Amino acid sequence: MVLKLNIMVISSFLVFESLFFTHSPFFFNPPKENSSITQSLVEIGSSQKIFSSQLYALEQTSEVTEVSLPHAGGANIFSRAVDSGPVVFFVLLVLILLSVVVWSILFAKWVYFRKINKAGNNFVDQFWESRSLNDLNAKINDYAYSPARELFKKGYAELARGNQLKGQYGASELLVQASLDNLHRALSKARFSERSQLEKFIPFLAIGASTSPFIGLFGTVWGIMRAFEGIAQTGNASLAAVAPGISEALIATAFGLAAAIPAAVGYNLFVVKIKQQMQQLDAFSSDFLNIVERYLVSENMKATQSLSGGGTNANKEMGIGKQ
Repeated sequence: MVLKLNIMVISSFLVFESLFFTHSPFFFNPPKENSSITQSLVEIGSSQKIFSSQLYALEQTSEVTEVSLPHAGGANIFSRAVDSGPVVFFVLLVLILLSVVVWSILFAKWVYFRKINKAGNNFVDQFWESRSLNDLNAKINDYAYSPARELFKKGYAELARGNQLKGQYGASELLVQASLDNLHRALSKARFSERSQLEKFIPFLAIGASTSPFIGLFGTVWGIMRAFEGIAQTGNASLAAVAPGISEALIATAFGLAAAIPAAVGYNLFVVKIKQQMQQLDAFSSDFLNIVERYLVSENMKATQSLSGGGTNANKEMGIGKQ
């Protein structure tokens, strides 16, 4: 716009000068003794005409530039990614693949945690509503998978093995303590196993969140290097020459952040959910141990008092049958 204004002012000045020289009597009837002055004025008029044609060409070039610049900036992000070079394009492919894997893990884990949370709450409710542990164990496979169900299965299996020893050697304080220790270790092992299952694929989210920005930064640095190499080869350091290469390089950083942000959010979210599940397992394990300990202590006391059929009645009361 400023260039057009300058062209209009200079053109007006040229028109004024041409009118002055055209109507001036001195210009058409110059004195003979001032022939050199006349020749100079003619040369000035010719120079003005040449300058006017140059200004007109410059104005046309400016209009073409103004029209073509918006078109040059209208390339979409995918075409820029393809034109960014093999190294940057490979970085973008890695980031896209990493982003797809991250979103797949996020979706799968979200569905998984919702499923086990619902199944776990249902099993814990049935645990407290059942009349005996033996009845609950008989229909254990009717319940959907949950960490609480697996914990009960392994704990009940260890309790049944301890019950076999009691039937062979009789009830004693040492046997009760050994059974409780074995049950505690079995439940701890089951908790570790379930924690490993809950944490499956979660470390990959941490890897994606921590490495994606650096992978994108590598692509950006490489793209900027190529942009500066292009400047060195062409010798043109204008913004129009630098901007395309830098914008293509910055695409890699954008892709890296797009992969890292969901991975970081998902990782922190699922860490909290795993912590909640482990707290529920610890509470369920403590309740299970309390029930079994009361049963074993009661049975040991009845055996010590030599009550006839006390052990069998205790088995029926708690519903823990010998196997």
